[in-house]
Amino acid sequence: MTAAELSDLRALDGGVDTAPTFDVPDYRRRLGWPVDGDALGAYLDLGTEQIGGLRMRAGLGAEVQWWLRLRMLAGPVLAVPGKRTEWTFLTQPIPDEHHRRPLPPGVEPVTSRVLLPTAHTDRATAFWATAPDVDHPSLPLFTSVVGAVRSVLYGHRF
Repeated sequence: MTAAELSDLRALDGGVDTAPTFDVPDYRRRLGWPVDGDALGAYLDLGTEQIGGLRMRAGLGAEVQWWLRLRMLAGPVLAVPGKRTEWTFLTQPIPDEHHRRPLPPGVEPVTSRVLLPTAHTDRATAFWATAPDVDHPSLPLFTSVVGAVRSVLYGHRF
């Protein structure tokens, strides 16, 4: 399976999008996220004291998510299609000490507002590569996702 196929949920299940849909109250009540918005859009500020984010290209993101799943550390991943589809891993807050060691090339912390998918969001704008799990809403540590990136890129050298 190619990275492009992995970055699109429809390719994983025969063209049917089975990701759960959330609206602003769902994100707030069921997941406990500080989401703003209305019926047409849900927005989440990343890089805050509550939720962090780590962005990378979809191909690398698919490999990193696979690595995290094997270790039961995977969390929600937002996909933003485009000329170069990018994945944003939602994490626990970004620790202050993450600046001690530079991130791998092509990987960046997200400290901005992102659009979260709702039932009204066009998949050409944003969709869940891995949807949040309301039964297990905890987010992975920022450092766990960074470690997974390094492991995928460089072997098991952290």
